[in-house]
Amino acid sequence: MNNQPRGFFGAIKSLIIPDNAAVQQAELDNNAILAELLACFDRSCKKESVGSSLLFNMHFLVVLHPDVYSDRLASFPVVAKEAVKAFYKKLQSYKQHYEEISPVSMQWNFRFGEGDIFNGEKMQPGDIHVIGMLTGGKENSSPAGNTTKVTMKSRRTNLYEKMDINLDLLQQVNFIDTGSFTIRYSADLRLPVTGSNGKNGRSIDAGIANIKYYLADKNVDGSYTMRDREMVIARKDPANQGYSNYLLIDSSFVSDPHARIRLNEGSGKFEIASFSRFETRVNEELVPRSEPGQPQWFDLPNECQVLLNASVTLHFSAIN
Repeated sequence: MNNQPRGFFGAIKSLIIPDNAAVQQAELDNNAILAELLACFDRSCKKESVGSSLLFNMHFLVVLHPDVYSDRLASFPVVAKEAVKAFYKKLQSYKQHYEEISPVSMQWNFRFGEGDIFNGEKMQPGDIHVIGMLTGGKENSSPAGNTTKVTMKSRRTNLYEKMDINLDLLQQVNFIDTGSFTIRYSADLRLPVTGSNGKNGRSIDAGIANIKYYLADKNVDGSYTMRDREMVIARKDPANQGYSNYLLIDSSFVSDPHARIRLNEGSGKFEIASFSRFETRVNEELVPRSEPGQPQWFDLPNECQVLLNASVTLHFSAIN
């Protein structure tokens, strides 16, 4: 029988030459990564949905061992695409129990990162940490630390649960642009044709608005593509690195947070709210300051100029 003792010499051999299973922890393949994403998503449907509204995570961080990350890098866009296919199948099965499907973003967001250590433990080639969030923005902050609500696998139960995590954990992970992907959400729960949104031929990654910015104090410029219904403008800080809908500006003249921009679904117009104690102006008109929990929205015209603290200039352009 397979489970019989191997005897003295067998035991000695196992100490000198361990079994392959003990030596090689199986590296993750694409299907294993996909399965973890689906498990995380499925749990969010059950935990986030409320009343007659089907609610679910749309932002996912995937943390892998550096060797596995490098080996799987070319496959990540396909993994993201297959994950969205699987998500839509789950939504199809759930929607009969709800009156409304309520996506909180216009895009599915995936960020793959590499790390040697996560949550105080050394990463092994077979390890994977999938972190699911409703949006990429901060959902909760605590006086005890910088925390947010996520769907993540519990060490205790080995099942995906909704929990608080300290965002400092993400500072241990290297997230780079080549591992970030977005796919436009489709209301008919079908993956759009690759490279098109099926309506006007524009790229599914084109986003809904472009923001070009210029830092006068450093003579530095850059650009950002808005892909969510809401985005945050904030000072570049390690605590903000894990959010895909943050425009992070490396300037002491920018507050944290400084402002939010949203697409008002009712009017179809863009709006801005300012939270900084410094001035925010749109086309030279002062935007009233409001509290982060009670934003006062101000119209944001297309092709307008936004000035932050008289030092950082942004040019806002909606994508039609």
